[in-house]
Amino acid sequence: MGRQTVLRALHGQVIVTAAELAPTKNRWLRAFAYGLLAEVATIITIIVIVMLYRFVLARGLSKTEYDAFGAQVGAIVGPVGGTIWVFVFARLLMRRLESRWVAHGIVVAIGAIVLSVAGSIAGHQGVPAGYVLASILKLIAGAAAGYLAARRVAPVA
Repeated sequence: MGRQTVLRALHGQVIVTAAELAPTKNRWLRAFAYGLLAEVATIITIIVIVMLYRFVLARGLSKTEYDAFGAQVGAIVGPVGGTIWVFVFARLLMRRLESRWVAHGIVVAIGAIVLSVAGSIAGHQGVPAGYVLASILKLIAGAAAGYLAARRVAPVA
C-alpha cells in the first residue's frame, strides 16, 4: 500500500466520522448574544435620542429639564425600542436556524431581559414595574419572530 492509498482511506474515514459529529443547527448561545445586542441597541437608541434633543433640538435648557426628558425617553423608548430591537435581532438569527425558531426567539428575548434587569438593579437598586411589561413585550416579540420564521418554512397543505 502506497502513501496515497493510506491517506485516501484515512481522509474517507474522517469525512464519514465528521458527518456523524456535525453540530446541530440550534444556536442557543448565539440567540442569547443576539438578545444582549438587542438590549445594547435599545440603550444606544435612547442615548442618541437624548443627545439629539440636548445638542440639536433643545439647546440651552437646564440640567433638570434634560434629566426629565431623559427619564421620559427611557420610559417610552425603552419598552417600545426594546421590543422592536428584540424582534429585529431575532429575525436576523432565524436565517441561521433549521428548527426550533420560536424557542430561539424566546432565548433572544431572555438575553435582552437579563441585561435589562441587571442594568436596572445596578442603576435603580431594584426593578421598576415598567420592566415587567417591557419584558413581556420582548418575549412576545421574540416568539413572534420565531413564529414567522416557522411559518415561512412550513409546508403548505
